[in-house]
Amino acid sequence: MLKKLTVKDYALIDSLEVEFSPGLNILTGETGAGKSILIGALGLVLGERADTDSVRSGAKTAMVEAEFYIKGLDAVKKIFGVLDLDWSDELLIRREMSSSGKSRAFVNDSPVPLASLKRIGDAVLDMHGQHEHQSLLYEDRHLDYLDGFAKTWPERTAVGELFQQYQKIKAELESLRNKEQLTREKLDLYNFQIKEIESALLAEGEEEDLESQRTILENSEKLFSLSSQSYQLLYQQDGSITEQFSALERSVEEIAGIDSRMEPALRSISSVNDQIEEVARDLRKYRDGISFDPQRLEEIRNRLDLIRTLKKKYSGRENSIPAVLDHYKKIKAEVDSVEHGEENIKKLENDLEAKRQELEKSCLGLSQKRQAAAKKMAKDVVTQLKDLGMEKAAFKVDVSQDENEAGIVYSNKKKYRTESSGIDIVRFLISPNPGEDLKPLAKIASGGEISRVMLAVKTILSEADAVPVLVFDEIDAGIGGRIAEAVGVKLKEISSARQVLCITHLPQIASLAKSHYQVSKDEKNGRTTTSVNALSEKEKIEEIARMLGGSKITETTLKHAREMIEKD
Repeated sequence: MLKKLTVKDYALIDSLEVEFSPGLNILTGETGAGKSILIGALGLVLGERADTDSVRSGAKTAMVEAEFYIKGLDAVKKIFGVLDLDWSDELLIRREMSSSGKSRAFVNDSPVPLASLKRIGDAVLDMHGQHEHQSLLYEDRHLDYLDGFAKTWPERTAVGELFQQYQKIKAELESLRNKEQLTREKLDLYNFQIKEIESALLAEGEEEDLESQRTILENSEKLFSLSSQSYQLLYQQDGSITEQFSALERSVEEIAGIDSRMEPALRSISSVNDQIEEVARDLRKYRDGISFDPQRLEEIRNRLDLIRTLKKKYSGRENSIPAVLDHYKKIKAEVDSVEHGEENIKKLENDLEAKRQELEKSCLGLSQKRQAAAKKMAKDVVTQLKDLGMEKAAFKVDVSQDENEAGIVYSNKKKYRTESSGIDIVRFLISPNPGEDLKPLAKIASGGEISRVMLAVKTILSEADAVPVLVFDEIDAGIGGRIAEAVGVKLKEISSARQVLCITHLPQIASLAKSHYQVSKDEKNGRTTTSVNALSEKEKIEEIARMLGGSKITETTLKHAREMIEKD
């Protein structure tokens, strides 16, 4: 149950703290007092979208905190395990939002993503807003209600997963077929390109090596001349460097024989002389190895021309041998895929049919459960409607399928349109009065009738889902008198097993409250604020009297209010 709601700096609320009781909690107040603000705050703490305009003017941050007692709620405990949260019988949910638009959520003081907050919120509280009964007019929502009643959401989720898997295989198959067709159309071109690239025997780094060889061969005469000249400077002319260094070495050797201090210099000269002789040998070897090979030069030039041609044709902007080789690998793989395409296509076709059969089995099984549950749901709704003053109403949960040649689920030689939710189309049909045909709610039901149908549906859904807290915001729309009393009795009946919070304008409903709260709007220090106060028995009588007779409370209205409360 919801034990306490704390709100700070939210909309017109400066600061309030409301403690709720088990059973039927009624909230009343004049129009515009801020009842919807309170419901908005409760929705916010349960994961609804935050609006920066909801932060009270002048405040930096708004905060809403709800404290629940959840002992024995195994469904919630399971969610805690999935979300890796520490379990406790006390659940504290807090939502904070700043005027800048940032929002934070906490569960038992641990930060959680908004999706996790909403998941927990949906398990502990079911909120029926004042306009939610209109959702009954949208037939695409009816399937959701039936699955909630039938508890077939796990099967529906499984069908959705199978459907997505089927669609994925189908897309892969179509892609492979299209690719194979395209490749077949280009097969001759690709085979030519493959042969051209393969015959070239390209190798990474080859071009750089050939360029170096070409440069050397093109300059072979110059290289021979320069290396010969260098060798002559060292060895083959009068006054060569080697002769001068030899003379120098003899001279210093003679000095060192007299003065040992020159021995280091002598060793250095000897070392340099040895290096000069080594350079001379290298120059002679290099000069003798220079090749004048016009034929090889022509071969290299032709090879480089071929490489440049292939790069231009196949490497795109990268203009490199690796890019040509990448192109080769790509088209080779596509050509190979054609060779194995039929095999791959056949495999995917088998996979697709196997997945279709698996999906078909799940869809038909889910449909059978829905059809069985639809009968019970209709019967239960009729029972609830009788309690709500619609004794003669007939109600049907119509489950049908759309026959379609493009369908992927087959049954009795028929194909049915299939979606992620299965093959079923669900519509709620009603006949409010005897003799009238069953027709869609939107066509014949009045606002008050729709509200009662929604209350009936919510009643049986709450029994199916065992949600511990139900919130009804102005469920009394479009009703009054005896019907209002019947709705109040139904709310009280529901509250015997669950905590119910109900905002109402009708005294017939308010008089049945176990705990009664008044929402009011006041001016404080020049600013408007909304407050919520638990009413004493005397205050409760006065509030119901106000609801009966308006702002002027008379002894007659007070007496009537007492009688309504005592009647309970």
